Amino acid sequence: MNKSLEQYMPDGSKVPYRFMKYRIHKILLVCCSYDGYILEEDGHIESQINQEYIDLNMSNPPSLTRVSSTAEALEKLAGDDTFDFILTMYNVGEPDVFSFARIVKERHPNTPVGLLTSFSKDIYRRIEEQDRSGLDYIFSWHGNTDLIVAIIKLIEDKMNADEDILEGGVQAILLVEDSIRFYSTYLPELYKLILLQNTEFLKDAFNEQQQVLRKRARPKILLARCYEEAVELYERYKKNLLGVISDVGFVLHRNDPPESEKLDAGIDLCRRIKQDNPLMPVLLQSSQVAFGKQAAELGAGFIAKNSKTLLSQLSEYIAKEFAFGDFVFKDPDTGAEIGRAKDLTQMQHMIATIPDKAFEYHTSQNHLSKWLYSRGLFPLAASIRQYNKSHFTSVEEHRRALVNLIRDYRTLLGQGVVARFDAETYSDAVAFARIGEGSLGGKARGLAFMNSMLIKYRQYDKHENVRIMIPRSVVIATEYFDDFIHNNGLKYIISQDFSDEEILSEFVSSVLPFRLREALKGYIRTVRTPLAIRSSSKLEDSHYQPFAGIYSTYMIPYVDNEDQMLRLLFKAVKSVYASVYFAASRAYIQSSQNLISEEKMAVIIQEVCGTEQDGLFFPTCSGVARSINYYPIGDEQPADGVCNVAMGLGKLVVDGGRTLRFSPRYPQKVLQTSTPELALSDTQNEVLALSLRPEEFRTSIDDAVNLHRLSLTDIARFRNSKYVCSVWDRENERISDSPFDSGRKVITFNNILKYNTFPLAKIISDILRMGAEEMRCPVEVEFAVNMDVAPGQQQIFNLLQIRPIIDNQDNRSIDWAAEETSRALIYGEQALGIGQMQDIADIIYIKSEAFDSLSTEKIAEELLMLNNRMREEGRSYILVGPGRWGSSDPFLGVPVKWNHISEAKVIVECGIEKFDVEPSQGTHFFQNVTSLGVGYLTINPFRGDGIFREQELNARQALFEGTYLRQVRFENPLWVCIDGRSNKGMVREEKPED
Repeated sequence: MNKSLEQYMPDGSKVPYRFMKYRIHKILLVCCSYDGYILEEDGHIESQINQEYIDLNMSNPPSLTRVSSTAEALEKLAGDDTFDFILTMYNVGEPDVFSFARIVKERHPNTPVGLLTSFSKDIYRRIEEQDRSGLDYIFSWHGNTDLIVAIIKLIEDKMNADEDILEGGVQAILLVEDSIRFYSTYLPELYKLILLQNTEFLKDAFNEQQQVLRKRARPKILLARCYEEAVELYERYKKNLLGVISDVGFVLHRNDPPESEKLDAGIDLCRRIKQDNPLMPVLLQSSQVAFGKQAAELGAGFIAKNSKTLLSQLSEYIAKEFAFGDFVFKDPDTGAEIGRAKDLTQMQHMIATIPDKAFEYHTSQNHLSKWLYSRGLFPLAASIRQYNKSHFTSVEEHRRALVNLIRDYRTLLGQGVVARFDAETYSDAVAFARIGEGSLGGKARGLAFMNSMLIKYRQYDKHENVRIMIPRSVVIATEYFDDFIHNNGLKYIISQDFSDEEILSEFVSSVLPFRLREALKGYIRTVRTPLAIRSSSKLEDSHYQPFAGIYSTYMIPYVDNEDQMLRLLFKAVKSVYASVYFAASRAYIQSSQNLISEEKMAVIIQEVCGTEQDGLFFPTCSGVARSINYYPIGDEQPADGVCNVAMGLGKLVVDGGRTLRFSPRYPQKVLQTSTPELALSDTQNEVLALSLRPEEFRTSIDDAVNLHRLSLTDIARFRNSKYVCSVWDRENERISDSPFDSGRKVITFNNILKYNTFPLAKIISDILRMGAEEMRCPVEVEFAVNMDVAPGQQQIFNLLQIRPIIDNQDNRSIDWAAEETSRALIYGEQALGIGQMQDIADIIYIKSEAFDSLSTEKIAEELLMLNNRMREEGRSYILVGPGRWGSSDPFLGVPVKWNHISEAKVIVECGIEKFDVEPSQGTHFFQNVTSLGVGYLTINPFRGDGIFREQELNARQALFEGTYLRQVRFENPLWVCIDGRSNKGMVREEKPED
């Protein structure tokens, strides 16, 4: 992206100036009662001004204070010098308005004073005879209150011109006119045209903040009333002028008498401007139509002042020459229209498709940049203007550069904002939009927050040829969940004991609210990729109870048929809604001491990161990274963070499948790839991919229903494998990273982590640091990466989610030196927990001799029965067993969900010699364990790492003895302390002397 685009940050935080800094807040109106009545009652002037300020989304519109005479006005000003503008009518007593204006200027030299008077030759003759030095402006009153609004705008434009135009890049129109009557007619019309243009280009803005910024960046009008003033204004602001509208005959110097008017001063001015800048539009107007020929010779427009269609001709000229309205692409030979663009999206499309000759014509004439300037898109306009065909070897290269600039700018505008979804204006550039009212839910709030942080910290294009962004997301707010439950009469499900399948069937057969269906229809017309439909409940990912992975995420393929695509999307949304009431969700809500009746579900619809091949869709890699590492190895420190990454969809990572673990600080030191033996045995052995066959997405409580599991043999043919795979060189018994070697694929990520072909470790480090700083606690992020892009396209790092990691350190410190491990039933030095726990007298453990990795699902069933019994008794327990608790892969551990273990207050992953796997850290299960204050211990007694006195427990009488599980209850509560500060944990029996 061109660096000049960085001037503009969509959240406004990086804009160095504030548009329209100086404003008129208090107006003193001096007029007789009749004129006051006309203005205030008939014209509703105050309400008109108020409406204008409401439109600009600004508080404190100017207030009008009316006095009926100049004497009263002077008295008022003596007691209050806070008026920003004084507007007086002609006949307002003694002193007369001219003396009054001079007195005001003596006392308040910086306060502008304007005279408003009815048009009359007699009054104008008298005005000419007076000393007008105290008056800044004189206006002709037609009884139209639009003039008052125009006067306020004109004065504010003058007050802000230097900063907004010279520093901020705002464009301006120079109006040269010495006839009070004519400029009083022109100004309201010009401002109307500008505001109409302003309203049009606001459609490109994505939220209220961007709209306000653009409203304030509207073109300004500069009024010159003599040749001298016109030249001064032109020379000062010529780089930012959209065009000049000038009378032909006017005086040369300030305060020259009207009879000294130079009849062709406007021709001189036009000639001077055209010599300086032949492309500057100039519109001349005069009651002498003979000047039309000279205007044409100079390449200027001309309007006869006495024309009945004066204002409509003015409007047409401005729309065409000042780049207002739609951009019309023309054939330079015939002048015929070949297309038009009303917004940036259409402009991008037209530039990509118009014939070369038309493209060269419009770019050489600066038409594109002028159109962008008039719409307040200054950085983009400046970037496009600085390029001409001499910078490129071909028209195609020039065209591609402009298309990329516009696309990048649109994308950048869409980052960092929460846009309100509007089917008419929504486009693929909007990164984050909301449908409906109510809460966005925890997960979506985190995503919206990180979206703004990526912009604040300028991550978007920090790395060359990489874009860091959230995937395009639309959130259905909780309002529609409430409507869906209410409209379909589904409240009764809360109090009934239905199976998950029955609940899902009820929800999927119900109907989404009509307004939501219509909004989603508009949304899918912008979609060309598969979609992930993710939960974002009120409780999910909140600061103290993350609820990670409790609810479902469904993925659906993209299909061309709109009706079919809508059916898939509706079914997925309703399936996510249903997951609120599944058994595992209920158990978790209950264990976190929340009420299921209070839970509300928002839904995130996200584009899936990745590319298609052979009917399957998946990213190059996905992962989970945490800013704190409770299991540092080697040189790693807890604060360095840790990352688990896998080829393909990230469900493998969050569900506890086999992944690659590395520290972002030491990406080249990966334990799993440190020896060929470890690389072959401990690296990822399957890849998850989304099937693009719509018939595979069936109604199912399994949200992986349409995901395929690819073996290492399967993935060899996929393009993405070259980015993450190495090859086992059997002959030399080594791992080869050469892309040309053939053999068994091994997912090592060496190309990324060792050779930095993609800055994964650096991006993750930056985002973890940024997230932890902004959330004031350790964080966990989910991400996906797509490196499989066309030549010339940027690779994508998608930030999918952020959630806080609960690091509760309110517990009292334990003097571990005074504790005797010889007395421990369980002891470990890889512990995470919140200190001492009370009232636990039961230990449930898997009998090591009965454990079999083929029986883990049966173990889960046996545990569910025991856990239910403990819940009925109101008791909690310590759970001990080998492998990863909560793994979706039954060969890596017991595949429990929350309803299986909701009463466990300490979970011990106890490795046994025949079953030694990495701990659960990085999985959703692990995140929920820690967030609920459940103690967590990892021990491997067979390696001398920790203690589990199974024999001592075996010698005690069992309260329950099953095929796989055994439960022992002690007479008194156990002494339990899981100390996250020292990473030590112990369970021992309390003795009377303790």
